[in-house]
Amino acid sequence: MENFIFRPNAQTKEVQSDTEYYTVLGDQEYLDNDGNPRLNKETNKVFAKSVVSDESTRYYIKVGAYGKIYNPIGLFSEGRHTKFMSKIGKKEYDFKEVNYKVFNMYINFLRTKNLAWLNNAERELT
Repeated sequence: MENFIFRPNAQTKEVQSDTEYYTVLGDQEYLDNDGNPRLNKETNKVFAKSVVSDESTRYYIKVGAYGKIYNPIGLFSEGRHTKFMSKIGKKEYDFKEVNYKVFNMYINFLRTKNLAWLNNAERELT
């Protein structure tokens, strides 16, 4: 019966996590071993990130309110990733959790600036 008693001071396992930040080629602080443009900390130039913990890895990319993936080199979207939508008071683009396949396509787009990778990632996202 004693096993079912709630003890708030009982030791809980702390989950360690490590976050990797990705940006577009040209804005990076360094290139990783795979040639991906990376940053050391989260800034407004981070467009994708992966969070590695003891249990799993989660992948995030910047996506707009209507499901459109952010294009940092796009004619109409460039510089809008930090803007607020005045009608609803939230950021125009925010991070959304995605699977590895979409994340990898988006990282390839950020590295090569080839729009085919972005189009394939958007198709896979929907």
